Amino acid sequence: MLKSEQPKRKPGRPKATDSPHTKDQIMRTASFLFMANGYEKVSLDSVAKACGVTKASVYYYFNNKATLFSESLQFVLKMAYNQTALIVLGPGTLQERLFEVATRHMRNSHVDFETMMREAATELSEEQVSAIRSSENALHILLAEVFQKAMDEGLINCSDPMLLSHVFVSTLSLRNREEIVNNQKTVGQSAQEIVQLLWTGIAPRS
Repeated sequence: MLKSEQPKRKPGRPKATDSPHTKDQIMRTASFLFMANGYEKVSLDSVAKACGVTKASVYYYFNNKATLFSESLQFVLKMAYNQTALIVLGPGTLQERLFEVATRHMRNSHVDFETMMREAATELSEEQVSAIRSSENALHILLAEVFQKAMDEGLINCSDPMLLSHVFVSTLSLRNREEIVNNQKTVGQSAQEIVQLLWTGIAPRS
């Protein structure tokens, strides 16, 4: 009598030792590597090694590098949104909350976001680019709403709240400039100056 055939495993299926949270682990690790090194310098091999999983496990969850990049960036942008929301919608003055957002963001050194997107552009589908931009825009909408509320309450001068959001976030990328953050000036000091400059502007007080 022939033994019943065992169902075949899906090609590239993770080993039984892989954790149920392996996919999240891969995305967390990949997002760190992409943000630290850019798109071109990261491979599925390097992600697998950094995670301590097999390359087959990475391929099981992500068909290719572009898919991993797209999902990883959406993953980290969602975390950034949640963390930022807890701060900007929490207690304290607006200036204090902006300072905390700036400090937390600037503690993490990473490549320029737009440079990374340009590196990946030829391999990403329109849907993937749109999904990443949508996740990025959610953060700007959150900040814009906070700025608009402050304008309505007369706490800050009226201007375009979305423009203000982009200006604020863009200045935080100065973390990567040694002329700004170095042995003489800490992240906290730079973050404080950025928020102060945004808050008071550059015109002399009358």
